[in-house]
Amino acid sequence: MKNNLLLLRSMMFVPGHNEKLIESAAKCTADALIFDLEDSVQPSSNKALARTLIVKSLSDPKFNRFQKFVRLNEIETEFFLQDVLQVTEANIDGFLLSKTNTKEDIQYLDNLLTSIERERNLEIGKFSIIPILESALSIVNINEIATCSSRIIALGFGSEDYVSDIQGVRDFDTNISISYPRSLVPIVARAHKMEAIDAAYIKVHDLEGLEKHLEIGKILGYSGMWVLHPKQNDMVNEVFSPTTQEYEDSKNFLRLYAEAQKINKGVAIIEGKFVGPPLITKSNDIISRVELIEKRRKKFDS
Repeated sequence: MKNNLLLLRSMMFVPGHNEKLIESAAKCTADALIFDLEDSVQPSSNKALARTLIVKSLSDPKFNRFQKFVRLNEIETEFFLQDVLQVTEANIDGFLLSKTNTKEDIQYLDNLLTSIERERNLEIGKFSIIPILESALSIVNINEIATCSSRIIALGFGSEDYVSDIQGVRDFDTNISISYPRSLVPIVARAHKMEAIDAAYIKVHDLEGLEKHLEIGKILGYSGMWVLHPKQNDMVNEVFSPTTQEYEDSKNFLRLYAEAQKINKGVAIIEGKFVGPPLITKSNDIISRVELIEKRRKKFDS
């Protein structure tokens, strides 16, 4: 089920009950759209409308160029079961599970999806899962969560709920309150060959702050970010894309490494740097990512 070649740089939330915003999202530059059934769908009487609208809207081919996910309400709510039963009829790739606290949360959703796939004669494993790690308990249980289901393709961090849960203070200048879990999520994700999705930057009109947030996220090892507003997408995509220099260097590293191997040298030295297996792995990852981005660009232009 896991795909090591995923492009999830920008994953933009769209309120599932808002037809105007859904139509607008079809024109955005995000890699993935997340049709929300949870926080943004208020009052709760709009939940049923949101499910119906998501299924209807995603029958339109104009959404085919996106990867499409639905953020479910929490398992403990009265909305969860109907969320899953109804939106599995939509043309979606998978689900975000809010407030994933334990492996049992994921396993419950996994088993439910398997039952639905069997009943509807769908491919087993058709629907992927991305846990949102946004509580103290989720961070304590992070490795168990990451390894409990083959449907999991990425781990995502949720900063605002996490800080609220630990009764901390969200400090945008130093980010001390989120430094530990924000560092841990990509470590665990990469250990299990998954994508790592960084927390949203909630100050949607502060592009300077967004840039700093993204720089830290890339340094930590994230490959994408939750997006709250279309104006954030382009910067997010740019930061989580290899630069032209990184791409050219990677091709050069691979060429020189291959030449070194031909004459039985274990490493090549370029500009005083040892070009051994770790750098070759990174170079291959960069080239694969550039190829994915180019494929995405062609789909966007078509």
